[in-house]
Amino acid sequence: MNRFKVKENKRLKEKYYYTQLDSGFKITVIPKDYPTAFAMVSCDFGSADIEYEKNQQIYKFPAGTAHFLEHKMFENEDGSDAFLEFDRFGGNANAFTSFENTGYYFSCTDNFFENLNVLLKAVSSVHFSDESVEKEKKIIAQEITMYEDSPSTNVAKNLSRALYFSHPTIHAVSGTVESISEITKETLFRAYDDFYVPANMSLCVCGNIDALTVLEIANKYFGTKKGTRPKTMFPDEPKTVNKKVFTENSIVASPLYCIGIKCNPFEENDLASHRFATALRLAISLIFGRASDFYCQNYAKGLLNERFYAGYTQSKNCAHIVISGSGSDYNTVMQEAIKAIEDKKRNFFTNEEIVREKRAAYAESLTLFDSGEDIVASMAACAHLSYDDFDGIDALCDITPEEIKEALCSVNTENCAISIIQKGTD
Repeated sequence: MNRFKVKENKRLKEKYYYTQLDSGFKITVIPKDYPTAFAMVSCDFGSADIEYEKNQQIYKFPAGTAHFLEHKMFENEDGSDAFLEFDRFGGNANAFTSFENTGYYFSCTDNFFENLNVLLKAVSSVHFSDESVEKEKKIIAQEITMYEDSPSTNVAKNLSRALYFSHPTIHAVSGTVESISEITKETLFRAYDDFYVPANMSLCVCGNIDALTVLEIANKYFGTKKGTRPKTMFPDEPKTVNKKVFTENSIVASPLYCIGIKCNPFEENDLASHRFATALRLAISLIFGRASDFYCQNYAKGLLNERFYAGYTQSKNCAHIVISGSGSDYNTVMQEAIKAIEDKKRNFFTNEEIVREKRAAYAESLTLFDSGEDIVASMAACAHLSYDDFDGIDALCDITPEEIKEALCSVNTENCAISIIQKGTD
């Protein structure tokens, strides 16, 4: 295929085509014989990118800037909405902002290239007015207020504030009503100009799509513009937790809790850090999964219920274990959870347990390739990394017991905090 390279994984029996424009804009085409086609543009700019360095100067955005910009991206120069154009061609479009990046996507059964033109046109330029920005503030403020009324959202948000002193993860993706009030038209133009450069963006499409036509259309919008991504600056974050206990009152039937254990972060999101995350997630699943002794025994005692969850999250310069659930015996759950982790450091899993857990994780990973929407979301984000989902699944298969033990033994359970939403009317 002209100008495209192919990457194939024989284990998965999957392949994709990829290339890069002279501007640095990355394109991934995943051939699938689906009735519905999918496309996503991803920008490596998320809620964590608050402070950054450019031309030896330090700049700072109000919290929620990336999310605010996402809201304004589909506004045309004449004030019309690009969503109306998607409707005209039968496209179902949406967007999202995460801690790490922003995605703009659509799905359709017909008129794929017409919809692709709408998408790429929308994200290749921006148009703001003072009036439209002020109007959007009211809309986003309502969205923020809605989430602030959610106990399940607050218990997780408060855990971040308990674990971290000043890392951007303490801020909600959408910011606060106060922080977005500081955003101006000039703020959004600066965010777009500095971060929405082709070298910091990618396009992923999935379906029965002609790759050369995708390349031609992408080149029309992103083939010439130059620029490099500025460096995001993260504050120095102590290894200890900010606050051991964070309690908030709300109207809940039963207390909600999130237990967090702060872990050592990785400066680079590369394959080595991904292997570590995979190893630690396997260990956490073995200790706390629904088939584990911990879960079965404590469920039988009434300490746990169906809301119980345990996992590991790792992102830009932050990493922690999360153990969450509902019930009034959260202190006992926390003590038992720490005890279970420390016990497995000494009395490690058997090879049979590890093999079984890896097989279960592998089977779950395969489901990614059954969903065009999931594939484009994941692979568009992978374009910003030094590895992709093929590499990640291969790493899962190759993970050794020694790597799992090393990852588990790196966990310092003294760096533990708990967020609680308890019954109340405040």
